[in-house]
Amino acid sequence: LPSGFQGARAAASAQRKHDRPLLTFTSWEGRAACFKELMTIFQLLHWNGSLKALRETKCSRQEVISYYSQYSLDEKMRSHMALDWIMKERESPGILSQELRMALRQLEEARKAGQELRFYKEKKEILSLALTQIYSDPDPSSPSDDQLSLAALCGYH
Repeated sequence: LPSGFQGARAAASAQRKHDRPLLTFTSWEGRAACFKELMTIFQLLHWNGSLKALRETKCSRQEVISYYSQYSLDEKMRSHMALDWIMKERESPGILSQELRMALRQLEEARKAGQELRFYKEKKEILSLALTQIYSDPDPSSPSDDQLSLAALCGYH
């Protein structure tokens, strides 16, 4: 074989060896990010009371994980959680502003302690969104067609 070809082949082989860990790290990093987002979703569902409601409807852990792993933490999910807090505010006036004050305090404490902030930021966003909707929407209790349904999750109607 020509010496140039052997050198190119050796360089390509070295490059492939070098790329493998990077590729593995990149795919691991992507899975880790998905896992972190799913954990944040479950923290929010626990805080929101949705996990307790699912447990009461006899949903299995696997059903809940399978269902929520299909979703990302986006405006739609935040809006649904905000709607839950609007309902709580109707049942117990003042709870929303109390929770928001607590969320702001927790966010600041976590920031000072150098902790992960995503959960606290999301709580603040959800509660702020709920307050905004309360003051701008005359009837926030009317369900939307695309509402994430806890009953549909477990097959109950």
